[in-house]
Amino acid sequence: MSNLSLIIPTYRNPAYLDICLESFVSQKVLLQTEIIVVIDGFHDESRAVLEKYGESVILVLVNETNQGMQASLNTGVMQASNDLICIINDDNIGAIKWDERILEEWNSYVL
Repeated sequence: MSNLSLIIPTYRNPAYLDICLESFVSQKVLLQTEIIVVIDGFHDESRAVLEKYGESVILVLVNETNQGMQASLNTGVMQASNDLICIINDDNIGAIKWDERILEEWNSYVL
């Protein structure tokens, strides 16, 4: 069975990031699911939001300067430890058992 890494790039959007993380963290049910947030510059703006969750819940990667969406995605993908990658924007909301449901759907197509 595959495991999932969720990558969330963010740029100067702490209010939406807070709502996004709250929903994805609270609805995650599989221990091996990894949540990676890539801060694309302006780390201080998101610090309070990120401190709510801690390193045991999310992995935070920081681009010291704004590098753009593609560079942030590459940073997240290169640090992901699972074989399946899911990329979302920081203004998305996680559904109930989102990680389990994604993996069930994925596994239904794998031969």
